[in-house]
Amino acid sequence: MSLTLIDNVVNGSLKLSEMTKEELTNLHEFSVANGDFRALKIATNNVTGLYDYNERKPYWLLNDFMDPIWYIEIQNGNEKPFCKKIEWDVVILDDGLQLTNIKHIPLLIAFKYWITATDNPLENSGKLRKGRTVYQSILKVTALINAFLIYGENINISSRHLSCLSDDFLMALMTKLAEEGDITNGIYDYNNQVKEYLKQNIILVDENESAKFAVENPYITRKLLDEEQSLGLSLEERIKACYWLNTVGYYISHTKSGKLAQKPQGNSEHLFWHIYKGKIIPFDFSTACIEELKLSEEVEQKEFKPVPNRDVSEGMSKDVIKQYIHSLKLLNVVHAKNGVSQFSTGTMKRLTPARINEHVRLKKAGRYKTLPPRLVFDLIRDCYEFTKLNQDAILGSVLSVLKEAVTKSTGKNSNPNYIYPGCKGHNPEEPRTERAAWVKKEALNFVDSSLLDMGVKSLSVSPSEVHLFKKRRNNEGLFDLYGVLIGSIQTLTGVIMAKRQDELSSLKSYGNLSPNLDPSSKEGKNTDYFLIAKLKKSGNGGKHSQNTTIKRPIPRSFALIIWKLEQFNFAANNFGLSKNTLSLFPNLNKKTFKLEKIDNNLYNNYLDLICDYFETPVVEYENGELRRYYIRQHQLRRFFAIVFFWSKGFDHAGMETLRWMLGHTDIQHLYHYITESETGKILNGIKASYIADELGKENLENIHKLAEVLEKRYGVLKENISISTFTAAIDDYSDTDSYQTIPPIDELNKREELEFQILELLEDEVITLEPQFFIIEKNGRKINDFTLMLQVKELN
Repeated sequence: MSLTLIDNVVNGSLKLSEMTKEELTNLHEFSVANGDFRALKIATNNVTGLYDYNERKPYWLLNDFMDPIWYIEIQNGNEKPFCKKIEWDVVILDDGLQLTNIKHIPLLIAFKYWITATDNPLENSGKLRKGRTVYQSILKVTALINAFLIYGENINISSRHLSCLSDDFLMALMTKLAEEGDITNGIYDYNNQVKEYLKQNIILVDENESAKFAVENPYITRKLLDEEQSLGLSLEERIKACYWLNTVGYYISHTKSGKLAQKPQGNSEHLFWHIYKGKIIPFDFSTACIEELKLSEEVEQKEFKPVPNRDVSEGMSKDVIKQYIHSLKLLNVVHAKNGVSQFSTGTMKRLTPARINEHVRLKKAGRYKTLPPRLVFDLIRDCYEFTKLNQDAILGSVLSVLKEAVTKSTGKNSNPNYIYPGCKGHNPEEPRTERAAWVKKEALNFVDSSLLDMGVKSLSVSPSEVHLFKKRRNNEGLFDLYGVLIGSIQTLTGVIMAKRQDELSSLKSYGNLSPNLDPSSKEGKNTDYFLIAKLKKSGNGGKHSQNTTIKRPIPRSFALIIWKLEQFNFAANNFGLSKNTLSLFPNLNKKTFKLEKIDNNLYNNYLDLICDYFETPVVEYENGELRRYYIRQHQLRRFFAIVFFWSKGFDHAGMETLRWMLGHTDIQHLYHYITESETGKILNGIKASYIADELGKENLENIHKLAEVLEKRYGVLKENISISTFTAAIDDYSDTDSYQTIPPIDELNKREELEFQILELLEDEVITLEPQFFIIEKNGRKINDFTLMLQVKELN
């Protein structure tokens, strides 16, 4: 019977997915007992792809393994595939020969096997990796190959190939990467290379010419913050550098149409390839423009520069350096292969994060900073009230405007009322196109009267307006209000569903609700709703990778908001108003009058828009500059955990609201839900922020012991630990008409440093913060409650 079972699996007449648990157990036992592993090989291959993988022809390599140029296309579920070109033949080693020269073929083949190992199940613990993971791994391996090429002359790579690799070299490479925190400086040493490159080229710069250039571009002489001086140039050197860069085209970029355009912030890619062209494998180099080399202030879509929402401390996290070490060790794939460059098998054995940490302090995982709870609460309230009051009018008006706009011609001189210059009756303010004339004269006729009463005066406020953000807050632009609505719904969805941003941005344009039923209908009012989403970090990998689909409960009132947005998307699609397949949160292109799919940048732009519209708090920096808190989805994911730990500082209604949103009646069950939903790292981040907030107060038991531990471990004097906190400042500002009580950046920096010290203590288990639950009886009714208990271990 069991032999027949094995034969049926092997010949394909019985699929593993159709077998019962008992049949699978019998299949395993019989196969092992009889040494017949044919069926188990099929089962293993279904899960890992181990036996199908061809390391010289993975599914994503579109041409031959030995070709001098590789074209890569990696599937990404239902999203656009990842595409990359690897030009092996443009690399010239320090001996003057191309990497593709016959002399260097063993090295070239080793590099190629290294790339294909990123997707090889045999090299990745028998796992089928998802397209995004494979692509990111290829980028890391390519960066490491470039590191070998950049520093190859020091280790004689052109003559010794991989045999030149040593433990010391690889440790130095990984230590520098960990210390710098990214490949821009950790591998390519970008800032130092740029500094040396500029100093070599400004020696002969004429001082009078550069001084004249500074007069024409006074922005380059401005006072910079210390963190903005990454090159460390003097003012005189900065002026000469900017002048010289202008002469070599640094402030010019190519548009998609091939035309040249001014780029006063500079073209980092242009500068990078002046330094590294021909020395490394080309790639799309992208990094922030160097502040010292900008000719003018960048045109921002935000009212203020942002308060950094991520950990900006120097260095790399342990998790990220582990990924690079894994990518580096994939090079072991070359061993025992004929015609391939080899290196000592023991070279990488001692390469570990712990050993790197002995040379450079690895920071905790880069994390988004915890938002002050009051800020989140206020923003949720503002977003919900705005959406509830204005969603119908905004969506209805936008749909009416777009439907009419597409009937108007955008052809040159299509406005029948336009009279050419020089002709009698010419009006220079008369638009040339039919659509532009309609927008100017008639478009507001299609806008709901309630929005006109709110202040709408045009379809859109021009980005060049001097009082742009004030006009937006005065509701003068319909399309601007649409942006506020989309940002508000994104925020509400992000808080309630606690999903990753790419999970939210990939929600379908309609059909996300279960059941797919109007929540305002008679039946809908008595129905419980769920939101359907795909988990990005789950499911199957390989060529046909898929994400797991899940359903999560949402309040009916919010299901109605989603339903209305979906109906808008459905109607827009039927009327041909969409440029492509839409997502739930469609971007409105103000130039084309079409809706289009949102991407991460556009998603964040809408979040920025609501922060300016609802005026989230600002912080004063040391040079007097004001910066605003602009939220990100990852911060909103923490909302439930934030509320739990801060609930003791708010009224009882806050916890009741949280219970209602999550559908829990027992507060202990609520905490279990939070701990299961969030990783330990996120919870520790919340706890660290809460504990820092409690220092100097007497609300948390054992808080004085923590001060002693901080003093002993970090040398922080007790009298310096108690600082003015942001949460307290928020309480202050809510009672005033200005932001003058919000603390300056130096106080927030103290708070941040303290928070990270506490986070280290939590992750090292020197301290713990856990709730202690109890039941009290009040007026004959039992009430679940809790207190937070801080446990502090003594340091040796």
